[in-house]
Amino acid sequence: MPRLKTGEIVKIRGWWHARIDYYIYDEAAGSQRRRYITRKADNNTKFAARKKLEEIAKEFGDNPQALDSARMTFADLARFYEETYLIPPQYVDGRKVAGLRNHYDFKLRLKALREFFKTKRLREISYSDLEKYRIARLKTPVVVGRNTRGTQKHGKPVARQRSIATVNRDLSLLRRVLNVAKRNKWISENPFELGDSLIKLGDEKPRERILTRQEEENLLAACTGWRTHLRPVIICALDTGMRRGEIFKLKWADIDFIGRIITIHAFNTKTERKRQVAMTERLAAELVALYEHSTQDSQALVFGIATSVKTAFNKVKRIAGLSDLRFHDLRHTYATRLVSLQVQLPEIGRQLGHTQERTTYRYVNSNVETARRVAAILDGFHSLQADVKEAIH
Repeated sequence: MPRLKTGEIVKIRGWWHARIDYYIYDEAAGSQRRRYITRKADNNTKFAARKKLEEIAKEFGDNPQALDSARMTFADLARFYEETYLIPPQYVDGRKVAGLRNHYDFKLRLKALREFFKTKRLREISYSDLEKYRIARLKTPVVVGRNTRGTQKHGKPVARQRSIATVNRDLSLLRRVLNVAKRNKWISENPFELGDSLIKLGDEKPRERILTRQEEENLLAACTGWRTHLRPVIICALDTGMRRGEIFKLKWADIDFIGRIITIHAFNTKTERKRQVAMTERLAAELVALYEHSTQDSQALVFGIATSVKTAFNKVKRIAGLSDLRFHDLRHTYATRLVSLQVQLPEIGRQLGHTQERTTYRYVNSNVETARRVAAILDGFHSLQADVKEAIH
């Protein structure tokens, strides 16, 4: 166990500091070694330095683990988190027991955090540091491509404003990483807990891009030539609300043509829960046609797509005049259409694979649909009142 030596306050480069020395017995060497902790006073006074001295003694006490963690940097923590948690998923009996399916995306977010905090010591990360990261991240634009107009082989980078939603995801990961440090007693408290919430979901721009019936027809009509393979994929997204990754991972063994049911296995879903969705007539017809022209191997991918349809989808939506459309908007369109057909929100959530009702709220354009239903109800009320007045007179 370390032995605490009486602390002292000292001036370092003209500023008052608190300093405590520890002597730790090294069994291998058979001797004691000295370790010390120095903290800068909040303001340059002896009183502030003595206050800081009391804080250090209370924080570390005789805890050797806390003493070792005093020198731990964010880079050390990030490396531990990446090696322990950001690993490929591992399954037992169809259930994920470790790792993350989207571990690569989290690694990119962690890289941005590591670049900002770098070698800053864990115990020195403050709430204000979190605020500075949030502001700096929002000010950092996202490069989305290059302007290739003209004769230049490589055009200038095209950037856009980084969204609040993206920064919120970064901050959520940072909070999770710091919670790991707290559980391991490398820090006494998570700085996220020391102020107002920095992750403000209400500030995120709501996504309300819903396809009209005419826009859908235009989109499907553009699926010709080398883009024909997109038609069944788009219909599947519009008629089931499945996520893009869930669609691409479908195998023929998951398709029940007799019962008209598609099974989405737990290890292919974001929420790690198995669910089933029914096929519409037009989706069933598309899948039957695909199956007849396939190898009919039960373990083969239904759509034969292993990664992405980004290039083809971008081309199709440009032809259809829908440059602002995202593939994920097809899932939003599915949810909003169900709302307009009076399907209850919990039922919609189950079809989408949501575990919380508030998540489903973000998927449906409920404001518009609710407004239309209210207007229709009021029209009925006004019509009834007019009939009553006419009957009286």
